[in-house]
Amino acid sequence: MLTQLKGNVIRYLTDGKRHLVCFPYSKENLHVMAKDLDIAKSWYHSKPYPHYDLPKRRKVEIEQKCEIVSSKDIVRICKGEWHESVPT
Repeated sequence: MLTQLKGNVIRYLTDGKRHLVCFPYSKENLHVMAKDLDIAKSWYHSKPYPHYDLPKRRKVEIEQKCEIVSSKDIVRICKGEWHESVPT
């Protein structure tokens, strides 16, 4: 799923193991994504890398709105080491 914030496209990514992040990655974008997906802030985890967990009962629904990436990619995104381009 793609959304826009201040003219920037935000991509939603999950690893299929209930971890959810966005690209470009920032805390602000994470919270925009969660609001858009109607995920409560109680699912937010700030350590070791800020991300949201997917509520188990909504895993399939939310995954359908996300791109699936590897768990290693989730960590790379959080560390700022993932440089996938935005699709056209």
